[in-house]
Amino acid sequence: MTLCFVLMQTKAGFVEKVVKKLNEIPEVKETHPVTGGIDIIIKVEGKDVETIAKTILARIHSIEGVDRTETHIVVPL
Repeated sequence: MTLCFVLMQTKAGFVEKVVKKLNEIPEVKETHPVTGGIDIIIKVEGKDVETIAKTILARIHSIEGVDRTETHIVVPL
């Protein structure tokens, strides 16, 4: 299983709507609205990096109000 954290910026006024849509995606395991330079931190799990990439590019980027994402894949040590 591959795990990543995605830092998201949304358009003004869209945080709540984006969180609701994110929670409908099975690969999204956690959503956390936050303060600061980003608006939402999400935890995404998939069987591999390709699955995570498809989830982010096809499903998350298509949500109305998503402005920018930054993906951080967890690496095993």
